[in-house]
Amino acid sequence: MKMEVHQQLRLEQRMHLSQQMLQNLELLQLPIMELRELIVQELQENPTLEEKQDVEEPETPAPAPEAEAEEEEAEARQGEMFDSVEEQLFDSERRTRRSDPLEDAERRAEMLNNATPSGATLREHLAGQLMVLELTPDARSFCEYVIQNIDDNGYLKFSLDELVAGLPEELRREPAEVLSRKLEHAVSIIQAMEPRGVGARSIKECLLLQLDEADPYYPLLGRLIENHFEDVGANRLPKIVKALSADPEIMAFLGYTGEPDPNEVIEDVKALIGEISKLNPKPGSSYTRDRVPKVYPEVVIKQVEGKYEIVLEDGWLPAISLNRSYEEMLRERRLGKEDRERLSEMAKSDRFTEAERAVLSEAQKHRRVSKEEHDRLAEIGRSDRLTDAERKVLGAILEEGKLSREEHEFLKRKMDAGRKLITAIEQRRGTIYRITSEILKHQKEFFEHGIEHLRPLRMQEVADAVGIHLSTVSRAISEKWVETPRGIFPLKFFFASAAPKAAPSGPGLLPPAFGAEAQDEKTRLALMERIREVLDTEDRKNPLSDLEIVRRLKDLHGIVAARRTIAKYREEMGVPSSRLRKQY
Repeated sequence: MKMEVHQQLRLEQRMHLSQQMLQNLELLQLPIMELRELIVQELQENPTLEEKQDVEEPETPAPAPEAEAEEEEAEARQGEMFDSVEEQLFDSERRTRRSDPLEDAERRAEMLNNATPSGATLREHLAGQLMVLELTPDARSFCEYVIQNIDDNGYLKFSLDELVAGLPEELRREPAEVLSRKLEHAVSIIQAMEPRGVGARSIKECLLLQLDEADPYYPLLGRLIENHFEDVGANRLPKIVKALSADPEIMAFLGYTGEPDPNEVIEDVKALIGEISKLNPKPGSSYTRDRVPKVYPEVVIKQVEGKYEIVLEDGWLPAISLNRSYEEMLRERRLGKEDRERLSEMAKSDRFTEAERAVLSEAQKHRRVSKEEHDRLAEIGRSDRLTDAERKVLGAILEEGKLSREEHEFLKRKMDAGRKLITAIEQRRGTIYRITSEILKHQKEFFEHGIEHLRPLRMQEVADAVGIHLSTVSRAISEKWVETPRGIFPLKFFFASAAPKAAPSGPGLLPPAFGAEAQDEKTRLALMERIREVLDTEDRKNPLSDLEIVRRLKDLHGIVAARRTIAKYREEMGVPSSRLRKQY
């Protein structure tokens, strides 16, 4: 087989995302506070960007002396800008060399961590209590080891044997039986600390540790937890009543003589269960650093004179614009025909030296000059050999030539980046506004009447209506919140899926509202709201089963749904089964 290298010409079309499009997509997906961080960072790193100041300029012109003073001050500021361009250039290069995506991510994570409110964790809280106890160094070491093995809910995660096996080498100087006893003693010390119930190895032990021994009902509550904990959780109160009624000692303790009335005993059991329900099954949960994140609505939908209006909440973002002074510095000046002729004459004149004529020749070609050539032109401009017309032409060249080539390219690059950022922010605003408008159009019944009127809506429908890609809609609604007259919701909330309906088993099963008109479909949230309404009216002593809920929904609201759908949504709502809801 012969191996050879050859060239081949091929014509093909490929799609590439431009840098501007990539930036637009990146900014579109950012939550508003992360976008704020990005803008603030750009303001610090890009000298051509500035934050807009809401200051109205007076329309009446200032007197001549003040105008001259302001002009001199402006020239001084412009001179300072020229002097600082090189420093900005070097500083930008230094930041560019040092910056990378990993550092940016770490810096952002650090900012988020700093924003978290400070507070002691459960282990820190226990260690603080341990410091004030008078213990031997050996006992303190075992207690510290036990604290390190307590989870965020306050439970000891391992058995004694597992704790013994995991002891560090410096604590393994004795037989396993002795180490086990020392660990048991350390656990008892921890269990005596606050919060009550910490250091337990099971939920039963956790609740028992929280009982007050001075409570006269302490023995009865302990027995209820020890022997009937599962029955309490399963709402099997008759079984508990039967077991307690068979114990004469407990009946005497409760004040019963002779044959107790089951209805009276069940009331006592309910009272005891009420005391147990006051205990905390997760004593360490109040020390965790998990917190509900702050929500910053980016869009506001408000009702004004009976009509809904959409307002983009831009108060979180700094208003930025390009610095006009830098724009003026970059503005190219075209020399007119007379100016070029004048420079050409000067370059040929014997009034100037050969070096001066070379500099004038370069200026006549409108090329950028170096700093040395700029200084030579400035010397020529101060010469008495110039006419007024020649001095004017040289003044224009000197004004344009204050920037070196590197400084000019740096400012131009920063100016382009600033324009792209402003364009991307404006495009982001427009996309979010158009998507919100479509949501308002489709979900107007929700804003008028509430959650039960929330309609099914797919992102593809909004994408088609707005004329953008499905992925763009997904990016635009990611982590965005909207403030409405009915509360604050994530934009994703309005893209609700339709609730599954039961298949018809005979003619006339589907009500007219669920016939051919798809717009009357119920969302899963609307169906859950209807289920809640049915459950609110049920008899607590004879709660409805899932099948009975299905019948109530059909009779009261004309909604046909499968029993398994009702069971699924009921569990999502955190509503227990009918057996557990029954009140005795």
